[in-house]
Amino acid sequence: MECPVCCAKVDMFDICDNCNYQNSGLKENLDGPLGPNKMTLREAREAYKNGEKII
Repeated sequence: MECPVCCAKVDMFDICDNCNYQNSGLKENLDGPLGPNKMTLREAREAYKNGEKII
């Protein structure tokens, strides 16, 4: 499957080697819950777009 942040290939529930976002599955919500990440999906996408670190 594709990373929901950077679209790199990643296994379900795995950490993306490209952007370090941990995939939370197919039904991940843009604004939460956060799951294993400290950022929401929306925040992570914005950070990636701006070249910032995803936590």
